[in-house]
Amino acid sequence: MTSKFTSTLNKPSSLAKDNKDSSTFFEEKLIRPSISANLAAYKSNLQLSRHAPPETLSYELNYSIQEKHNQIPSSQCLLGCILYIDEHEYSTTVSKSDLSTWSQTLTKHGAIIVNDIMHTNLTHFVCAYSTSDLFRQVSKRGSVRMVTAHWLNDVLQKKSLFVPNLAIHYPTPFEPNEPDKLPLAKALITITGFDGIERARLRYMIRSLGGKYSGHLGRWHTHLIARESGTSEKYLKAFEWAIPIVNGLWLSELFLGNINALKQPLDDRFRRLSGTPTIDHFSFDQSFVHELLLPWSQSIRISDELLQQAMHRHHEQQSAFYDNESMKSSYMEPICTLNESIIPNKGPLLIMLSGFNAKTLNHYESIIKSLGGKISTLPQYTTHLIMNKFLRTEKLYECMGHAAYILNKKWLDKCQEAKKFLPVEESDWLLDDEVKPPRNLLKQSIDKRFNRKNRPLFTGYTFFLTPSVQPSQITLKSIIFSHGGNVRRNFPTIKQLTSYDEHTKIPNCLILTCDIDKVLLKDLHKYNNTDFEIKLLSIDFVLESIVQQEVLSIDTFVMKV
Repeated sequence: MTSKFTSTLNKPSSLAKDNKDSSTFFEEKLIRPSISANLAAYKSNLQLSRHAPPETLSYELNYSIQEKHNQIPSSQCLLGCILYIDEHEYSTTVSKSDLSTWSQTLTKHGAIIVNDIMHTNLTHFVCAYSTSDLFRQVSKRGSVRMVTAHWLNDVLQKKSLFVPNLAIHYPTPFEPNEPDKLPLAKALITITGFDGIERARLRYMIRSLGGKYSGHLGRWHTHLIARESGTSEKYLKAFEWAIPIVNGLWLSELFLGNINALKQPLDDRFRRLSGTPTIDHFSFDQSFVHELLLPWSQSIRISDELLQQAMHRHHEQQSAFYDNESMKSSYMEPICTLNESIIPNKGPLLIMLSGFNAKTLNHYESIIKSLGGKISTLPQYTTHLIMNKFLRTEKLYECMGHAAYILNKKWLDKCQEAKKFLPVEESDWLLDDEVKPPRNLLKQSIDKRFNRKNRPLFTGYTFFLTPSVQPSQITLKSIIFSHGGNVRRNFPTIKQLTSYDEHTKIPNCLILTCDIDKVLLKDLHKYNNTDFEIKLLSIDFVLESIVQQEVLSIDTFVMKV
């Protein structure tokens, strides 16, 4: 179980794309921001208009986690934590059975889940938003740590308790009930220079705040979030087209409620991409969460008896349990993948639109809302993808791994006439009209995914992308990650290129390249042997496999050097 709690791709020339792979910062600092010794002084100095210089965004730490923290085994990382989960806030996206399974995972890692919000020893309140009466009631106690499911999943990923250090680890003041009122409701944003889990986190915050994300850059975009200045084609085009360029700090603080970040002109600290000290894109001014940090100044009590029990459970568990897929990052895949059996009766339809111009997009969004549906901006939450016509967009590739239906717009037209959402018929599916006669490829592909119980397509596959592949490396990595694959940052060793997993027979690494980069790989043939031949593949191997929802024959996509 994995937790929910991460353009037209074949025409890159008309859009601004990244041309440089950025370094990925996977090893996070222990905490940003921190609790300083004089936290109490902040109570009288909480001003949303405060704009501290970047140098003040990291402080000397003075926090507490668990007593005997260093003695607690990794399999019991939540030892001493007594959790109350506000299931109501997650009920629209996660089924009761999956919440139950997730709770069991937390319990196996040492946590105690309680149903009594007034529990005397409650240590953590798990919720998504800071707007409910329940949140206000619990936070007044001053001793309960208010966190999100994202924080819990990252704790499981790290196998160690830590103080929340990302904006998404804290409940946001923006609920999705009224999407038109979200701070980025009218924003269209893209990203450059970020990779892997960092990019996934930024995309999550953009969509949670009501913004629309796209992998390319056009003149109509409202913001570009950049890691560095002047290092990508997107950056240069945004500068040329006078599109505001901001750092990750801008998005993190907006997620935490700093609506002053939207004011024009933008504050200098939201535009700074270089200089000393180096910008930490996931830092934020602690004044926006200082009340939520106060409970972390006290240790969670761990008795000798409790520690001994944890050590005993640790020795009983198999190491395979630690690496179970239930502890994957919350930004990449949902707790449960949608399937046909759960869609009709599980709340409002979550519909994503792709391939429409602005006027038509507004028209169909209005239809969806009038019928009681919701506009989806997260592929992993999407039940229906509606397309104007068959286009190989980033949304299509990502939704192939999650959505239950990929339909043409005529289905929405029929629903509008009937004044209700109608059952999906075979004629409603989007047809692949790239061949004659058009074929119902997408329905066949989704059926294949259901038949393998939604197991990610590229589970067990590792790829290396050469520098000039198109679409950009960042876009391709996002697509590969969303279908369960991995992407190497460094060039693979010859041993990795000439060997395969003995159990699955999957090559240990596959190279995806293009005509421009073939010259970089011309000497690899010297390492071929009688047992294994290094094959260089075009990106169509990945993209076509996703559209057809089966791993296609490698030989079909081999590029000759």
